[in-house]
Amino acid sequence: MTNLLALTKLTNTQLAFIIIVPVAILLFAIICLYFPISHAYNRKHFQIHYYKRVYKVALENDYFLINQFVFKVDSNKLANVDHILFGNKYIYVLSSKYYQGDLVGKYHDKSLVFISHRGKKCYTDNPFNQVKFLASKLSSSTGIDASLMIGIVLVNDDCKVAVQSESKQFYIIQRKSFASLIKAIESREVMDINQTQLQKAVTSIAKQNKRKKE
Repeated sequence: MTNLLALTKLTNTQLAFIIIVPVAILLFAIICLYFPISHAYNRKHFQIHYYKRVYKVALENDYFLINQFVFKVDSNKLANVDHILFGNKYIYVLSSKYYQGDLVGKYHDKSLVFISHRGKKCYTDNPFNQVKFLASKLSSSTGIDASLMIGIVLVNDDCKVAVQSESKQFYIIQRKSFASLIKAIESREVMDINQTQLQKAVTSIAKQNKRKKE
């Protein structure tokens, strides 16, 4: 009864303060927790997000897609390609990476500068080298002309990429830019891959997939 009488004596401003402050604290706590939880979730499930974007491009353009392709690069070593997308003019070798920060450097560098969201700098392997290696080995393994292969490293949308490159065959791009890049490359004034050759390429690559045999 005493508490009820005390509340009736409070002014509107005081009542508003009592109500608003806890709500504001709760909202602040939610916001503070959202970003680290969101980053942790995206880091753990980034390949699913990338796959959805790649699959959408394949579906909308009626392109053939092979996921998690594993093939032998020598007698003792296997290599994994996250996605192989067969366009009308090129075959796309796709590698996916998640970075909690930004990338700076040059195309031919052995390593790139990685800048974390907190501003800390360190060196990291240049993903260009990995996707070039995969494209080269895949070409050698299947007999497909290397000039038909485009290597793309997909990174998360909050990773800023400042890597100097003039290459028209290998790219590092944010996930959100994938569809527009494929559209631009497929619009080049070159002949489409012969459908018979394309089918042979798909069959040749599919036959070498070691994923189900491990």
